[in-house]
Amino acid sequence: MRTAPVLASVLAGTMVATSAAAAEPAPDKSRTTPQFCSVQIDIASTLPGGKHEDPDVKRVDAEIDKIFAAALKKAQNAAALNPYHQLTLLGTLGLYDKTLSVDKNLACTSCHNLDAGFTGGVSLWNQTIVANPGSVPDTKAKPPAPDYRIAARKPRTYGYAPFAPRLRYNAEQQEFVGGNFWDMRATGFVTGNPAGDQAEGPPLNPLEMGLPDSACVVYRLSQSAYKRLFERVWGAQSFAITWPANVEEVCAKPGPAPANDPLPVHLGASDRKTSNTAYARLVVSMAAYEATPDVSPFSSKLDYATAHPKEHVLTDEELAGEKLFRGKGKCDTCHLTPSNLAAKSIPTPGPSIDPRHLFKSQERGQVFTDFQDHNIGIPANYALPYYCETKPDQYGFVANPLGKKYVDEGVGGFLAGPSDPNPQWKKLAPEHDGRFRTPTVRNVDKRPRPDFVKAYMHNGFLKSLKEVVHFYNTRDVLPRCKDPLDPQAGTKCWPAPEVTANLDKTIGDLGLSSQEEDAVVAFLQTLTDGYKHTAAAGDAAGGSDGGGSPAPAP
Repeated sequence: MRTAPVLASVLAGTMVATSAAAAEPAPDKSRTTPQFCSVQIDIASTLPGGKHEDPDVKRVDAEIDKIFAAALKKAQNAAALNPYHQLTLLGTLGLYDKTLSVDKNLACTSCHNLDAGFTGGVSLWNQTIVANPGSVPDTKAKPPAPDYRIAARKPRTYGYAPFAPRLRYNAEQQEFVGGNFWDMRATGFVTGNPAGDQAEGPPLNPLEMGLPDSACVVYRLSQSAYKRLFERVWGAQSFAITWPANVEEVCAKPGPAPANDPLPVHLGASDRKTSNTAYARLVVSMAAYEATPDVSPFSSKLDYATAHPKEHVLTDEELAGEKLFRGKGKCDTCHLTPSNLAAKSIPTPGPSIDPRHLFKSQERGQVFTDFQDHNIGIPANYALPYYCETKPDQYGFVANPLGKKYVDEGVGGFLAGPSDPNPQWKKLAPEHDGRFRTPTVRNVDKRPRPDFVKAYMHNGFLKSLKEVVHFYNTRDVLPRCKDPLDPQAGTKCWPAPEVTANLDKTIGDLGLSSQEEDAVVAFLQTLTDGYKHTAAAGDAAGGSDGGGSPAPAP
């Protein structure tokens, strides 16, 4: 039944044949002993003002306030900006505005943190609960249930998201291509760009920002300090709406809206059309900002090496890792480079507000994704609190009535569900059960400090890049863990895949040594944006060919 949704050998290029079993790494310090539903974490106490306010929570919250305040100040002089920068400034404000959540306590960037590559910015949460708490506390919750509503997936980076093409089905390859979100449900059909469609989701997701009606977002925009900027960008009549007297009350109650009243802000047909248009224009503005160098700058060490091939920027280990990425490691089977981009018939990325930046993406071919979906056999992560959101909260909402029986079917779940825009695609759902959209690997190692733990894959099961590469290398080599919460996962065993259907057999037994795994990690770390080249860095690099020449541009 379908449910809810020694390094010298490497450097010289003469890699010693080593069995995958010999690649067993030391226990990963990023992985803590998992507990079902992360019952050991009192979410409320870690939040701003909480009894045990987490330092990363405090940092992220302060960063949001600082960037929002700076953008508001800039908006006061918006007339001095050109239309493009007015548009992207509006997108910035929308992404950093906490009032666009039901309890006015959560911005988009609360979950998509700049310092962590626009994904989860709290190390403690990445180690444990993975998903970020939503706007709404659950005042009736008793352990093991979480005391805040919380979703079932890791926040996916929105860096480079605007370069995804609109979702389509390639009948020749029998593959879906495009879309955003882990399950491709941000198709691009609504706003013309999957990044815009993606931005529409969180404000209305009851487990995230929690507003009951898109009109609530528009109403709060109409009351905001940047209302005039919105009108300057999109027209003086953007908020020409007669709001009902109870709009504040309606918008203070978390979604989802009642089944018998799906649009609880009661507007006339004309006002509803104006509101829908304003909401669409907000998310298009957000997508425009996400396409700027502030979010998608193409400024990594690899970018610099590609642009300056005579400066010998990459180290021997990074060069070895790049070779493995393209070859023995099979990474670019899905995280595409131009050498295999054409072979997969990837369409032109979705429309960008700044065509110069889009050209930069196409020219370098550096988005590192095939925009397709795959089931790589990630186990269920029973540390997610979502498995224990099984009882009604104070509003009667039950996030997960299936409890531990819940299976995340990924793209298959989307295709079989009500948000699939093409009825002809529903019959394809079983072929896509357990498959998730390939993310970019840009900024996959970006973090605010060296000891910061990141979570990887759709459910955050893996906790370090070393563990990620080791999983791809040994998924089919190590024995199955008897306990899905086994703390020795990745060293002695791997739990079974959450969904066994449609399992990708390209990976699982790559035969990499532990040192080769480390080299792949080193290459992935060259994809962190914000690289600053120095003469010392160039002198420290060198290649096994004696000249330190970087690899050809991916």
